[in-house]
Amino acid sequence: MLFLTLTLFFNLGLKSQNYVPFPTQNVNWNVYLLATCGEVPPDTILLRYTIHGDTTINKISYKKLCIESGDLQNPKIRSIGGLREENKKIYYNGAEILRGSSGEEILLYDFTKHIGDTIKHKANGRVYSVIEGIDSVLIYNSYRKRYKVNNHWFYHNPDYIVEGIGSIHNGLLGHISDIPTCGYHYWEHICFKENEIVKYLNPSFSECFPANLLTSINYIDKESEIKLYPNPLYSNLTVENVRNKDLRIRIFDTSGRLICERVLIDSKTIIELTMTKGVYNVSIVDKKGLIMTSKTIIKQ
Repeated sequence: MLFLTLTLFFNLGLKSQNYVPFPTQNVNWNVYLLATCGEVPPDTILLRYTIHGDTTINKISYKKLCIESGDLQNPKIRSIGGLREENKKIYYNGAEILRGSSGEEILLYDFTKHIGDTIKHKANGRVYSVIEGIDSVLIYNSYRKRYKVNNHWFYHNPDYIVEGIGSIHNGLLGHISDIPTCGYHYWEHICFKENEIVKYLNPSFSECFPANLLTSINYIDKESEIKLYPNPLYSNLTVENVRNKDLRIRIFDTSGRLICERVLIDSKTIIELTMTKGVYNVSIVDKKGLIMTSKTIIKQ
């Protein structure tokens, strides 16, 4: 009787875990990239992948995969390729992390595979993954299937692939991207955000939009001319603007949501902040949207 009860419970649990399709809108995959060639210092970049509408590549319909850059509220959008799903298989045609498109469609993810199966991502068979294990992981408020895969030669091996998200170690396109032979290159998944909700955050990072990575995009070092204090703060934030004019302060929470925006007119501005306790990113931008300085502040 106990055996039958446990069997029934197990089967019901499997049925209740429905397949989660790949997202088609209102989504971000954020990826940390460190890259350099030659002797120059490495550049650290926040890659903000998102989907914007539809596109057609080689007469096949895709969702347009884009890169966002610059301001979080009014970003610049650059198309890099297309994503499509068919029978729980996710296909991609477009640029990899560090180079242009090869023009071929790649099997990005295959959620029909079982333990021991091989996924051949590219037609030549050189890029492939082997499924080593399958379990479930809690994503936001529901469980999804998680695949442990052996990538053979990528940074994060084994990698972990989650339904409706993709790689949560190498990032959206990391496991199908060739690693250049010059300099040093490294990338890692940071977070997955859907419908303004951060549904998965890599435990290696404390926030979805790290301030130190945002500053590498459209950044001008004017930190010595702009002071923000106190930090931590309890109520009021003081901004001293020594020389720059036509500046604007923007405060974001760790999910990238705009909390406060003010124009800085005087050389010293006091801003009363009523948000809840937590960690926030502060950016000072000029009228062109260039980031003059960026800080992480703590609200007590």
